[in-house]
Amino acid sequence: MPLPFRFLAACIVLMLPLPICEAAVTSLADGYSVRLWQTEDGLPQNIVTSAIQTRDGYLWFGTSSGLARFNGERFQVYNTTTPGLHDQRIECLFEDAEGTLWIGHETGAISRYRDGHFETVVLPSGKKEERMLALGSDEKGRLWAMRQHGGFDALDGSGLHLRSLVDPEFPAVMAWSRSSSGSIWSAENGKAAHLVDGGLQPIDLGPVRDRNYVLGVAAARDGGAWIVCEELVRKWKDGRWIENRGRIPWPNQSLSCCIELRDGTLAVGTSQSGLYLVFGGSRRAVHFGRGNGLPQDRIRFVLEDREGNLWVGAGSAGMVSIHPSAFSVIVSPDQWQGCPANAVAPSADGALWIGTDGAGLYRYSNDSWKRYGDAEGLFNPYISAVTESPSGVPWVGNFWWGSPYRLENGRIVRPPTVDEASGHVFALVAGEAAGEMLVGNRDGLRQLTDDRAKWLLKSNDTDAGVCAIALDGHGGIWCGLALGGIAHISDGKVETFRREDGLASNAVQCLWLDTDGTLWIGTADRGLVRLKDRRFTTLGIAQGLADDAICYILNDDFGYLWLSTHHGLQRVEKAELNCCADGSVRTISGQIYDQNDGLPTIEFAGGLQGAGCKMKDGRLCFASSKGVLLVDPSRIQVNRLPPPVVLESLLVDGKPVAPAENPLLKSLVPSHQRLEFRFGGLSYVAPSKVLFRYRLDGIDDTWVDAGAKRTAYYSRLPAGDYRFHVIACNNDGQWNLEGASLAFTVAPFIWQTWWFVGLCALLAAAAVALAVRHFTHRRMQRRIEQMERQHELERERARIAQDIHDDVGASLSRIAMLSQPARSELGEPARASAVLSGIYHTAHEVMQALDEIVWAVDPRHDELDSLVDYMGNFAHEFLSAAGLRCRLNLPVIVPACAVTAETRHSLFLAFKESLNNAVKHAAATEVRVSVEVKSDSVVITVTDDGCGFDPADTTQPSRVRSANGLRNMCKRLERIGGRCEIQSGKGRGTRVTLAVAVPSARPAPSPDSRPHRPTHHP
Repeated sequence: MPLPFRFLAACIVLMLPLPICEAAVTSLADGYSVRLWQTEDGLPQNIVTSAIQTRDGYLWFGTSSGLARFNGERFQVYNTTTPGLHDQRIECLFEDAEGTLWIGHETGAISRYRDGHFETVVLPSGKKEERMLALGSDEKGRLWAMRQHGGFDALDGSGLHLRSLVDPEFPAVMAWSRSSSGSIWSAENGKAAHLVDGGLQPIDLGPVRDRNYVLGVAAARDGGAWIVCEELVRKWKDGRWIENRGRIPWPNQSLSCCIELRDGTLAVGTSQSGLYLVFGGSRRAVHFGRGNGLPQDRIRFVLEDREGNLWVGAGSAGMVSIHPSAFSVIVSPDQWQGCPANAVAPSADGALWIGTDGAGLYRYSNDSWKRYGDAEGLFNPYISAVTESPSGVPWVGNFWWGSPYRLENGRIVRPPTVDEASGHVFALVAGEAAGEMLVGNRDGLRQLTDDRAKWLLKSNDTDAGVCAIALDGHGGIWCGLALGGIAHISDGKVETFRREDGLASNAVQCLWLDTDGTLWIGTADRGLVRLKDRRFTTLGIAQGLADDAICYILNDDFGYLWLSTHHGLQRVEKAELNCCADGSVRTISGQIYDQNDGLPTIEFAGGLQGAGCKMKDGRLCFASSKGVLLVDPSRIQVNRLPPPVVLESLLVDGKPVAPAENPLLKSLVPSHQRLEFRFGGLSYVAPSKVLFRYRLDGIDDTWVDAGAKRTAYYSRLPAGDYRFHVIACNNDGQWNLEGASLAFTVAPFIWQTWWFVGLCALLAAAAVALAVRHFTHRRMQRRIEQMERQHELERERARIAQDIHDDVGASLSRIAMLSQPARSELGEPARASAVLSGIYHTAHEVMQALDEIVWAVDPRHDELDSLVDYMGNFAHEFLSAAGLRCRLNLPVIVPACAVTAETRHSLFLAFKESLNNAVKHAAATEVRVSVEVKSDSVVITVTDDGCGFDPADTTQPSRVRSANGLRNMCKRLERIGGRCEIQSGKGRGTRVTLAVAVPSARPAPSPDSRPHRPTHHP
């Protein structure tokens, strides 16, 4: 993993708001692209005092307002609000072999950053008041600090202190330099020293004199040191000078810093004259100052990162990065008088002819300039075409009638074969024949020689004229028309190709003919078209081109085509273009150069033959509104270092989570709404061109192309284990396929946990079991109820059978017995009449018994109200027939509740028996019948005013003592769950209370409110 998660944790916990770095200002200077970052881009302060690139790929910058960590897009700032960092005035930075970042402060204090935390280091010497100048470890790994007094302090706890070589009260020139291998050199007040085996060894440069005063020192990679003295830049090793790079190219003054780059170039920063790159051999030194990219000439430090970028602290004006570039801009001393460049053409002597849109014609050669205008006969300064004939004669075309012109003896003149009425010139190309010039204008293509002018192609108004010309080497000529497609002229015959012939667009801007006869056509709106074997193939933005407007096409000497567009300059391999046109690959991977690469503009001139050219040395030129862009393809350096990929933070619902230390990462809350992953690719050549792909295992089936976007969002994730992966490529498409990853878990909701699911399963099983038991119990209960009903029915049938047998059968037998003697007594009327009277009464009893049986089994009489009415009617009729008064106290409203047939029958028989006793045995004159409906029962009271009896008296008649009727009444009530109470005394009458429970019985109104039935007398 490029970045340990402990660092990531600290970044999240300690971070201030992250300013997003906007597009830094980029310019070109002497073959280098120069970018400037300031506080507007996110720096905490424009005074940048030191820089270092740590092994994880981050760049760290020390300022007077804190420490800034840079990922190419964002600065993350640490200052005194950060826990553990108590001093924000940073002077120097160093990373040791264990990855600890050491921080030297202006106050002399030292801090360090490790395991994601800042802490202050207690120094053995205790001299915190002395300014810290440098930090670094020697070849044996011992850490040293250089202070303002010139001495060295060991930071290994030994307390070792090395005194200054001079030990002045106020040191004048102080310098420190360390190689990548740990070789440390220093300079102080004109003397140099080498740190060897824990001691400072002075360098003997001869007798002290003004000229050998050491101005600066730089540790070399081979163990030696570059020493600037005697106005020379030389390398010292093994006690002698071994290389001399000549006199210093800057004013003889003190230097601020000096380092050796990986390619051996010496980068020297001065205090007043800017930055110098001193090369080996005969190459001239390159200077950067206020005139070509630097905001100030004071250089505080120089750092080379792993990709070869130089990082420079420019006084109090910010931080500058410098990177070798294949591009440079050619601008005239008068800035083209504010006019754009239209056309450019090479000269035989290596010079360039440049035509502008309003400033005339320029000739540029070896930093010398010559302008041609009115004084030289060029009365129209709007130059649209320029070229030089094989004989070295310059030709010029402009947006005016009567051109082209040529330069003769320093004057711009019109050749005799040119018609004064000829139209605006768009293209000038020397023909294959000697002295031949091809002129493309609004009217078509014209061939000029010294003695004649001939039209090879006439265009109409809709074609807008010939703007591009390409010679096929066999006498044929290809012409591109601004609105008329393309045409081929051969042996006097003209063949045209338009949209109806397969050409993607009739708006043609440029042509380039390959050596194999393949014609590449740049259109104004449909991309790049290949004509091969009379077949057109179109490539556009969908296939990877920078734009569908192709302004100009040039080839270099390395197999690449360069396409100028309205959205930058694109370099693409010709073989890849052909593969894409053949269909073997879907897209191309050409590099696109824009303002991030230092280009002054991304919009280039098009529609003119001279909008670009190739010089004899292989360099390419493209005209634009900001001058002429010069490209040296031999200096194109492919960045083959895949960028380290870092996961910088994870935000859950907008709140940062520290991946290493926060327990939430191991188990994110299930109620989260959004996850935001922030990542970076640490490539600084072109940070805006770092591309990313990411994937979340379990969610994404394939990689998601994020482009240059450095964030990924996911909405609420279901519970489970996940791993987020991110990979990146640099500006040249070199991918870091290992990338960075982060594993995390989303905790389940409580109802998603295994124990909750198990508990729910158990509860469900229990519920099913209870339901089964309930339904089984209900079914069994229904079966029992059915059996009980069947049993009750059988009992009722048995009772009915018994009643019929006992009552009806006995009565019928009696009738039969009475009928038998009646036949023998027919002769005696009196006796026969008595017998017939007995038969009549017996038959009447049978009918009454049948009526009672039918009433008891009739389901219509299952209601309590029906029972009360029936008993009341029966009492009235029975007592009236016996000659007794009957008083009935019945409720007005009887609740509607069901009474079983058995209950009705048993209760009625007991009631009947009580009435029968009152009639037969009580010798009563009046009987009261009262019915009371209570909440859960019905109480029937039968009271007579007869003689009564004493149940305990054994001298009573046998019929009273036996009391079979009374016992039957009690048994009947007990059988149906009721009770029978008999209260009597001699001379006090008898009171029989029959009580039986009924379901859902409600109290009825007082019986007194119900009308009494009338009393009947015999």
